[in-house]
Amino acid sequence: MSAITPDHGNGARRPRRPTQATREPGRADQRVLLTLDQVLVELGGPDDPLPRSTWHDWQVKGTGPKVIKLPNGQVRVARDDLNAWLESLTHDPSTR
Repeated sequence: MSAITPDHGNGARRPRRPTQATREPGRADQRVLLTLDQVLVELGGPDDPLPRSTWHDWQVKGTGPKVIKLPNGQVRVARDDLNAWLESLTHDPSTR
């Protein structure tokens, strides 16, 4: 049964259309960027993040994840790049 709208002065009543929740669709092309502090906490832990010196060593040696250096000098790491880097470090001990 549909809801009926009130009389709008013309004597006619018409069924009300059901309202749908409108939601902004998520952008599939939007990259999730992490700050360096977020990455260090994820790689270390909330109480003992990875030291910045270790991060810097990895970057100098080219063994760390890809980074994005912003014009203001800040560093960001794309979530997908961090996940891919971590996946590349993952080894199955049963295959050794």
